[in-house]
Amino acid sequence: MTNSQRMDRAKALVQRLQAAGQTPDNISEALESRVSPRTIYRWSRGETAPQNRSNVLALERLVATVGA
Repeated sequence: MTNSQRMDRAKALVQRLQAAGQTPDNISEALESRVSPRTIYRWSRGETAPQNRSNVLALERLVATVGA
């Protein structure tokens, strides 16, 4: 997965979680603080991409769990 693909995927996943009522703080906590709320915010704005694919996979699992 390229950097651009990780950025696009993370943005879409975070936006889905936010649409379901999750805040960057909630998302960060649900990801066991593997990234800060500020990083979640940056992902949602498309300002930066996750450094590794495991963070994208963690977001995908969270979306499935929350049902977003």
